[in-house]
Amino acid sequence: MSKTDAFADLTPEEFLQTFINEASRIAPFASCSSLQSFIQQIVFKSSACWEEKYRAVEALTGPLTPDCYAELIVLLKNSIGGRFQVVSSNRRQVQIHAERCPFGSLVHSAPGLCHMTSSIFGGVAARNFGYAKVELQRRIALGSDSCDICIHLDPASAVSVLGDEYFSDGQQVIAEVRAPDELQRIIEERLHALWTDDAGRHEPVSVSERPRLVAESASMRVLLQAVEKIADTRATVLLLGETGVGKEVLAKSIHGMSSRLQMPFVAVNCGSLPAELVESELFGHEQGAFTDAKHQRQGRFELADGGTLFLDEVDSLSPKAQVSLLRVLQEGRFERVGGHRSVACDVRVIAASNRDLSQLVEQGEFRRDLFFRINVVPLHIMPLRERREDIAPLVKMLLVRFSERYQSPVKEVSPEAMRILEGHHWPGNIRELENVLERTFLFADGHVIRHINLDLVPQTSREVGTSIDLRELKKKAADEVERRILHEHLDRNNGDVGAVADALGMTPRAVYQKLNYHGFDNGRKAKVDA
Repeated sequence: MSKTDAFADLTPEEFLQTFINEASRIAPFASCSSLQSFIQQIVFKSSACWEEKYRAVEALTGPLTPDCYAELIVLLKNSIGGRFQVVSSNRRQVQIHAERCPFGSLVHSAPGLCHMTSSIFGGVAARNFGYAKVELQRRIALGSDSCDICIHLDPASAVSVLGDEYFSDGQQVIAEVRAPDELQRIIEERLHALWTDDAGRHEPVSVSERPRLVAESASMRVLLQAVEKIADTRATVLLLGETGVGKEVLAKSIHGMSSRLQMPFVAVNCGSLPAELVESELFGHEQGAFTDAKHQRQGRFELADGGTLFLDEVDSLSPKAQVSLLRVLQEGRFERVGGHRSVACDVRVIAASNRDLSQLVEQGEFRRDLFFRINVVPLHIMPLRERREDIAPLVKMLLVRFSERYQSPVKEVSPEAMRILEGHHWPGNIRELENVLERTFLFADGHVIRHINLDLVPQTSREVGTSIDLRELKKKAADEVERRILHEHLDRNNGDVGAVADALGMTPRAVYQKLNYHGFDNGRKAKVDA
């Protein structure tokens, strides 16, 4: 590589001025759908200017070599205050290491600046190599003592890598960029919209109870990117993973990110349906189809028309039901049980299983043609033990949820207890973590949880092996909270039950029923306005 510094005279002010100049040139002709895409165009145009300057100084023609490309981006960043160096460069990838960020301490409060750097690196690479995926492996902005950046130039070797992608059609650079945290926020907003639109939810609910996605691990972030890419297609999706990993949440995320968001999301657990009722549940039945069929009934496919149908435990379907499902997927039509009229439906199917369907196919337990139909886009959700980076944020989220649910002060987990949680195998995955943590929260004394009882059958001091029903435990905790609230309001209102009823939005009669239930002396201070 050349020892000439093409950017020796470039100052930080001139660096920023390049963006301003390009913005003024682009603005009158811009046809961008968002501010982000407008900024993206500015960055790409600016990176082209810096590439031209580098080429002029080095007298280069034709596509840059990986070595020249690496030199260009390092010289550019170092000229404005960074401390970057090339670790390696070849036809597959270029690895960069940085000890100092050119944005200084500002980057801690604005980590999005990292994606501007990503766009500069990706834009130059795409123009010269046709493709680039910029992976931000370590970031000073997120607390690391250095930055490690890998620019992947071979799309085949970057499939499982999390990063912003850039392509060139020979004329312009096209980016498929969304910061993981931004994507996570958008999916959570869609999940919340779905959740609050459920017919059974009318009461106001605290923020902590809203659906949340925790995606700190690389495998979960790759899944979120996959959700964004395939959500608005008609492709059938097969979600694979152990029980309790969150397959239904991911299915709702796919529905929420699609143009079907305003249409129904219908979930059915095929494993919980009696074999003789599966087809009636899925496709409905005509009046008189069987003994108890007194009326025509719509099935899940009709209820999901225009939207998404989530078939959990699809492997439990009977051979007959598998044939019927295959027909719907192939033709988009079905017949109700006992009917002869074909019914058309527009349903996007997302199937899920915690078993190896390919193995079931070989064993003759699952139809091969149906497997190929539902396995168009397979997504595997890793078990919790293989994405331990997600455990700490999950614990924090659940503790806030339990605090609001039981109207108790927020509790935190000691470092020792967190190590126990992170080291556990979690065969029941997130569902098991939630149960263990909720029970621990209810039993813990003080604000810091220091002991984690991983045994799902807790021991009591009186009898070893006595089972404590979690549902009963929740009821007792809720009763205690309710009793405390009543006591506080009675004291505050000098025993005036009418005032207590007004404060709690209840009738005096309902308050009296609560007082009787909790054993209050209704005669003590209690009085009701006539």
